[in-house]
Amino acid sequence: MARERVMADDLEPEQARAIRADASERLANIRTVLISPMQPGNIGSSARALKGMGLRDLWLVNAPPHWQESSEARKFAMNSKDVLFSAWETDSLEDALQDAHLIVGTTHRRRVRRMSQPISARDAAKEIMRVAQSHKVALVFGREDKGISNEDLARCDIVASVPMATKNPSLNLAQAVQIFAYEVYTADIGAVAPVGYDLADRRHVRATIERIEGVLRLTDFRPMNDKWEVIRTALERFFGRAVLEKRDLDVLMKVCHDVDGYIRRNVQAGTSSDGKDGE
Repeated sequence: MARERVMADDLEPEQARAIRADASERLANIRTVLISPMQPGNIGSSARALKGMGLRDLWLVNAPPHWQESSEARKFAMNSKDVLFSAWETDSLEDALQDAHLIVGTTHRRRVRRMSQPISARDAAKEIMRVAQSHKVALVFGREDKGISNEDLARCDIVASVPMATKNPSLNLAQAVQIFAYEVYTADIGAVAPVGYDLADRRHVRATIERIEGVLRLTDFRPMNDKWEVIRTALERFFGRAVLEKRDLDVLMKVCHDVDGYIRRNVQAGTSSDGKDGE
């Protein structure tokens, strides 16, 4: 037994794995976004969790100052400093999500009713890998103490959670990243061949929502208490329930364009008629 241990210790780390499976190129389409991480150690641990599961694209939104200089971040990253120090940094979540075709937000709390109902991490991973065949996916985690805000969660197409036997204690940030990374990796191993869909990204969805709002304003539609953000959130939630192709949104944009033109022509015609009647 001792001899076996010595021989195993002499092996390269990759050879010594009890079970090993290669990571596919599809995993490069998945970015992990940490919103306002508080502890450099959690950033390091998250980098380690990602690299072990073949994920390398890490984004930090409003990271703590000087986190790169933290010995804790380096120590917890172990052999994953390449992922740690190649992380992208931004002060805007919108920047991190800009070209994502699917956005998955994670939470451990039950949210208000207007939010999408959460699915399990395993089910989310299957959807992530379906889209990641040929499109960008963002997997978003909130800060350690508060999680993702309702406002940021409303931007997500899918809300996912890790099923647990008890309400407390909750998982810490790095643990949650590890579980989701593992589920994504195992889903990748069994992923189907690319389906060739041309999916809409967040920019297309946002442009469509703005176009719909513009047409609604032309009709003198008024939301309750003039809260247009409620309408926008509802539309975000509606579109988030399906993985949309560009052609789907092109149809909606065409409908909005024609309705807009119809309204403007009739308003102009009505104005002209009013002017003639008064002569």
